Amino acid sequence: MDGSPIAASNRTTSMRNSGTIDFTDGCLVVAIAIAMFWAVDPFGLQLWRPSATRHIPILTAVGAAFLGAAGRLLNRPEALQELACAFRTYLALSVLAVFVIAGSLYARFALGNGNTFITIGVFLLLGGPINLWIIGTSNAPLAMVRSITVVFVGISFLGVAAAAVQPIGLVYHSMEHIVLTSVAFPLLFGKKIWFRAIGVMLVVLGTVAPNKLTGYIVMLMIFGWVYLDELMIWTAKDRDKVRAGLRTCLGIMAALLVTTALFVVYQSTKSHLADGNTVFRTHNYEMAFNRFLDSWIWGRAFAAPSVDYFDVFVVNVSTQYLPTHSDPLDILANGGLVAAAPFVLGLLSMILAGWKALDTSRQPGSPHQRDLRPQLAMYFLIVVTGLSVMAFNPVLNQASLAYTYWTASAAMYALVAAMKTDMASVTPFPEALRGRAKP
Repeated sequence: MDGSPIAASNRTTSMRNSGTIDFTDGCLVVAIAIAMFWAVDPFGLQLWRPSATRHIPILTAVGAAFLGAAGRLLNRPEALQELACAFRTYLALSVLAVFVIAGSLYARFALGNGNTFITIGVFLLLGGPINLWIIGTSNAPLAMVRSITVVFVGISFLGVAAAAVQPIGLVYHSMEHIVLTSVAFPLLFGKKIWFRAIGVMLVVLGTVAPNKLTGYIVMLMIFGWVYLDELMIWTAKDRDKVRAGLRTCLGIMAALLVTTALFVVYQSTKSHLADGNTVFRTHNYEMAFNRFLDSWIWGRAFAAPSVDYFDVFVVNVSTQYLPTHSDPLDILANGGLVAAAPFVLGLLSMILAGWKALDTSRQPGSPHQRDLRPQLAMYFLIVVTGLSVMAFNPVLNQASLAYTYWTASAAMYALVAAMKTDMASVTPFPEALRGRAKP
């Protein structure tokens, strides 16, 4: 066998062009599926309640990460460079995660606090940079992303079907950003009107059946983005810049008219919609913001309990100790500006990376427009719409919910890297992610 560097490079290229994922990568896909199934809970099994099943998603996620890391480090020591690159991609958010974990460990072992924010830090790292590293160093990165996409779409479809059978339930509560965006995949992927209409109907059904305000917000964000994206693709095809600009202006005016109409409809029908439990949220949000004002630099350094006793009225749950129901406010109140700054910067850099890749692929004749773009659009929308859900619900401090959200961001980053280079040449993952693709 030829042992030259060129031959070795060719063998590596052939391996990474494989269309199937190996055992350890399959374990990660299974871990993602378990976490999402626990979170969406399509059959109402409430597997997240009993102590015997509650921690299964955590154990499988950690186990899959260890298996993937062991396989890579044993067979490819240079994979450490790619791991470092993955953490640099999530640099600001990784700094936040370290801050959260350090404060939570102090709260747990020094102060004896059993309710900490450690989930925010651990699953940010596990679902974000570590999953990005495992996907990017897979023998078949795109096949792995496709497998994750099948998991997201399949379990989300089960969730919507269950919600339709038993409306006004708690199926996929706080998961609207993942479920509704995933069932919208036919709308993002399809070219036929009837196929895209299926996506529209699934999103509408998945929104109306649970009747949650966050669901309506996510639905409007999905449809608004699809409209804006189609408008920009349409104008990109027009070589006449003046006519393209006119079409853009007319499109924006039409969007404003529709927005006005929707506001009128909301005002006339809001008595039939969920009230969002405004008394509960207003009280908790005020307490959280006052904590930020009391210590606006580093807050409570995440060393305080993650739940508070709610004393306004008796809630219909097993305990009166409840989370704030706003992840951004929790981060602001418990980490101050020291935590809020990397949180905002990390999310903005993530959204900007996805937007730039989608904008580039809008150009006519883009080689990735058909195969990669719909998946990228789905994960990009999950990241964006997730911000609206986590603003009113606890997402990041619940293991399965946080893990699936950050995994979606890792899949998005992997697709961004893939679209920066020709995957046939298999440019090394860190080079593609840093935008220095090899010819």
